[in-house]
Amino acid sequence: MKLNTHQNKSNSDRTKCCRSLDNGEPAESRDSDAKVLPMLSKDLQLFSVVEVSQILGIGRSKVYELLYKGELKSVKIGGSRRIRYSDLGEYVRYLDDAS
Repeated sequence: MKLNTHQNKSNSDRTKCCRSLDNGEPAESRDSDAKVLPMLSKDLQLFSVVEVSQILGIGRSKVYELLYKGELKSVKIGGSRRIRYSDLGEYVRYLDDAS
């Protein structure tokens, strides 16, 4: 029963937190987000290995193989690999040139 109570509390907290976003009203933290937004571009978007495998229509192990061979560049964050949007585009252009 405690799990359900905690879960309901989380949902109500989320509702309070996101209510302004759902209504289109500016959130209180939007001022601080404005400083970060110029930095957020497609070049800084990061995809997980699973996301890249879904985008390219290949298996997860094939993505790891491409990373190992150096054909697809990645960055490491903690213990996980992430692929930049720009590196994914570079790989696709490489495939296009090779064919």
